[in-house]
Amino acid sequence: MTVTISRAETPADLDAVRGLIREFHQWAMADVSPGKTRTTFANLDAELAALPGIFGAPSGCLLLARLHGEPVGCLAFFARDATTMEVKRMYVRPAARGHRIGERLVTDILAKAQRLGYRRYVLSSHHSMHHAHAIYRQAGFRDVPHSDDFPGVPVGIAICMEMSPTDAPRKDVNHD
Repeated sequence: MTVTISRAETPADLDAVRGLIREFHQWAMADVSPGKTRTTFANLDAELAALPGIFGAPSGCLLLARLHGEPVGCLAFFARDATTMEVKRMYVRPAARGHRIGERLVTDILAKAQRLGYRRYVLSSHHSMHHAHAIYRQAGFRDVPHSDDFPGVPVGIAICMEMSPTDAPRKDVNHD
């Protein structure tokens, strides 16, 4: 199994991420909240057209995972302010699940955020995405109550999480 994770920067990389995010959106609308318009995706077309947009360097990051050279996953963050970043758009294609790609994406993106000097990481995730929550918790995120830090996130539908680099598990511990 050959998994590579890199910043999505080339036009081909960005097109691959657009496709993955569209798949994620389609899945979320069909399986997670059918028939409902989600604020998370309110400006999706504009976001995709502008990629890397807010996820671009120097204050953001957009990662693309490939399995045997084929795009299979993505994850991004953007700067909320000088010390806080928000994780967004984690998705791994169903056929590629089981290869720890989500875990690797989270590990890589948190390392990049730490190198950029962010001291607080936040995210919101649909309450039904249990495997994603487990990945985030394993990385050091903890559940937090809804607050003004999560505007537009519907109470009771999303799980809100946060962490700081000091919350991350020790590097010398094998989590496989």
